[in-house]
Amino acid sequence: MRNPDVLLAMTEAEIGREIIRLVPHWYEAQYGPEQYTIPVGSHTARFCNHCRLTPNLRTFLSRICARTKTLPLEHFVNLPGLIDVLLESFAIEWLRMHSPTTDWGRFIKYLESLARRTHENQPVALNLIIRQGQGLGDITRPRIQKFFDRLASSAFSYLAVDSDLRLIEYGEVEWSQVKAARSYKFHPEFLHPIHSVMDETDLSAHLTVGGDLIIMSKAGLLATRRNRKWKIYDVRTFKNSLAYCLGSHYVGANLFEVVFDLSFRRQGSLLVYDPDHLVTDHILNTESIIGGDHLQKTQDSTGALRRTAVAGTTGGPETSCPPETGQSMIVDSITDTSIGRRAGSLRRKRRLIEMSGVDGAVVFDNDNLLAVGALIRSHPNVGNHLGARVTAARSAYLWGGRPIKVSSDGDVAIYFKSRNGDNECDAAMNFL
Repeated sequence: MRNPDVLLAMTEAEIGREIIRLVPHWYEAQYGPEQYTIPVGSHTARFCNHCRLTPNLRTFLSRICARTKTLPLEHFVNLPGLIDVLLESFAIEWLRMHSPTTDWGRFIKYLESLARRTHENQPVALNLIIRQGQGLGDITRPRIQKFFDRLASSAFSYLAVDSDLRLIEYGEVEWSQVKAARSYKFHPEFLHPIHSVMDETDLSAHLTVGGDLIIMSKAGLLATRRNRKWKIYDVRTFKNSLAYCLGSHYVGANLFEVVFDLSFRRQGSLLVYDPDHLVTDHILNTESIIGGDHLQKTQDSTGALRRTAVAGTTGGPETSCPPETGQSMIVDSITDTSIGRRAGSLRRKRRLIEMSGVDGAVVFDNDNLLAVGALIRSHPNVGNHLGARVTAARSAYLWGGRPIKVSSDGDVAIYFKSRNGDNECDAAMNFL
């Protein structure tokens, strides 16, 4: 049996780690641009952020610290599930900061009850728009729930309700209302139709068929819950954090919604930003290399990669793979896939999302896709990791790339260098 003091210390450290993970761009590292602390009993949880906290995040952190100083820790030792309850209370606090008049506890309780329901053996999904005004009739009444189970579940339908869950409108998004974004967005692509009909004062809450809960404002994501784990988002800070990790403002901005779509689709993927073409030297299946204005890779008789210049590359694509491969057959259709040229330069994101579902990695630089379905050679220092995708992501990072790993259950990790002055260390940012 463990010493009670040891159990208490372990519980304090665990609570600190879970609170840090509540905010995706807060991460633990030895060095970081900005460093902050959270007191939990006798323990001090330390974390880094890529920039100074925004006013909202400063207020949020101060409210967290005010509560963690006086937590009844003995209850958490005996009831580990209380940590999830604590995190949910912090997520509700964040939502109240953005909409004080909304009864968030009631909204979440209602959506959680729907997540346990099925209709003809299919999970129930729902899109709610929380709108100013006063509705008629309470949609949470059990006797009418069976009627509502299949309503407002598509990407183009919704229930508009007031802050007390009274129905204002059963609405539909018209095709003419869905406008192409002029720049990058701070919400997943699959929520764009609903986002298109939201006013500046509206909020929305979404229950997906996978049981995920997503809450957003017109400005972008506010909070998500997956597998009972909450994440809260200060979207502009989060976008800047992606840019810090990837080393490119434009790549971070353009991939924001792509990564969220991959995650919510439960589609395991590996995206590797390779601006200096360091990872492409370590691709095992050279047929996955599709080309662009860069050097072609081929294999010699020993199986080692060598570089040969691609003749006549003046901006048009050239392929380094045999003409019978799938990559070579679509190369002319993906020449406009520019991820890092400027904000909003990534066109036809759905194609990138689909290609990310091919076994292997999608490797790209600022202007071109370099490989689709790439198998990356394991780095000698990668160590022992669970899963081929984790090993590939870590190897891509060690070879000099900037990988984003999306697991099949939706978790996302970015490996990067965290710096403070002349000091740096390896770090990872986990979100969703």
